[in-house]
Amino acid sequence: MFNLVRAYLYKTTKSKIFWVLLALTTCSAIAMFSIAYGIGNNSINESISNVGFLLSDMNTMSIVGAVLATTLICSDFDTKNIHHPIISGFARIQIVISKSIVFWILLIVLVSPYIIVTIIGLSMDSTFSMGGKAAGFLSILTSTTSGSFGEYVTIMCTMTIVYLAQLTTCILLAFALRKSVLVVAAYYMMSMFFGQVASFQDSFEMIDKVLSFTPYSAEYLTINLSMSKGDIISAVSICIIFIVVIIYLTFMTFRKAEIK
Repeated sequence: MFNLVRAYLYKTTKSKIFWVLLALTTCSAIAMFSIAYGIGNNSINESISNVGFLLSDMNTMSIVGAVLATTLICSDFDTKNIHHPIISGFARIQIVISKSIVFWILLIVLVSPYIIVTIIGLSMDSTFSMGGKAAGFLSILTSTTSGSFGEYVTIMCTMTIVYLAQLTTCILLAFALRKSVLVVAAYYMMSMFFGQVASFQDSFEMIDKVLSFTPYSAEYLTINLSMSKGDIISAVSICIIFIVVIIYLTFMTFRKAEIK
């Protein structure tokens, strides 16, 4: 299976789409950082905060993760290359796991610009703000609570795991729908819906309770130093369980699928 992982990793990193996605997250992270710095230091009008939040990791990664899944998975169905590992004797569960591993590795690479600007921001003696709007790494960057180096590392690692768990859903969608446009549209609509539930929790109490057992919980969208160790352990545990369930559902979908 190691050879399969290496082959998928090589194929995807050779794709122009991957490098476009990396350029997108890099530019968006720098722009988000600059706007948050400007608003925090009163050199930029707070009215531009909507643009800064739009470029934040929570919004950008929803699209980037879906596009990455289509590049890694849907393209193989389009070109019929999905047949090759099966003919070579690889089990379908091996294909699913291999693609998932590559997907997670590349997601970490793509989200790394946001991690880097967050680290830079935390090391500066400056105030960062997005006019009260914050989620993901932007929430960590604009947090007014200070902590130790180890606490910051723990929070950022937890946020990364939450992203991996959330975007693992794209793997299931890619194997189920197989069409790039459908996958991107479906996941973007899902992320928009979950965002609305998080914003208006009182209006969606039942749905919010259900989502509290998933990485899409409103609590995990704004992870920061105010979270207790118990909450962090709970978040990581829920994410790991969610990933296992999604990968199992993906395997079941792929196992029963007829490949033409």
